[in-house]
Amino acid sequence: MNSKHLFLMGSIALPLTFLLAYDFFPNFNQTLYIPKPLLIGLMLVILLVGFFINRIQKNDSPRSSFWWQVAITSYLLILLVVFTLFGGISQAGISLSSPVIWILLVISIFEILKEYKSLKVSLLSGTIAA
Repeated sequence: MNSKHLFLMGSIALPLTFLLAYDFFPNFNQTLYIPKPLLIGLMLVILLVGFFINRIQKNDSPRSSFWWQVAITSYLLILLVVFTLFGGISQAGISLSSPVIWILLVISIFEILKEYKSLKVSLLSGTIAA
């Protein structure tokens, strides 16, 4: 991944981590008050960065798209596990016991495997440089 990808990943990971921490630990608001306009702004930043990522990935190689998918899925799962282990309870219902989370995770894994297979075929046929 080049520096553009790392910047975009950080632009998504940092606000997303902050919003999930705010959701899992509502007492966090007493420690560090965050006004609602700032929270809405963080959500908009995530949305806008998502649009930019989509445009950048259209021009990128399938390999970087694959690693991007793996990194974001892994990061969100690890974040969910860590916040749960720290005793956080999501106010929005995001938890490891939620069937919706598991369904989304299975769909993501299938997408990653599909991308991996097509990447592997492309590498073997020589259409993508190793």
